[in-house]
Amino acid sequence: MFISSPDNITFNRFGGGGIMDLLAVLPRRLDAVLVVPGGPTMIQREEDRDLLPAALRDEWPVIVARTGAEIDRAIRAS
Repeated sequence: MFISSPDNITFNRFGGGGIMDLLAVLPRRLDAVLVVPGGPTMIQREEDRDLLPAALRDEWPVIVARTGAEIDRAIRAS
């Protein structure tokens, strides 16, 4: 984990169901989105889609993913 600014946390080389479940908690608690470089942007609620900057909405898939399993599937499918 790398915290580059108060608005940015980066995770590298992570995996496993338990870690993904913990990762799913962060967006809920921080009211944040998960951005996978070169892959999907994951939001918690469909209504969050309109709040994203155009670059995130238009260039990559936007997926509702609330659980660790949903996040894992979205990453593997990208």
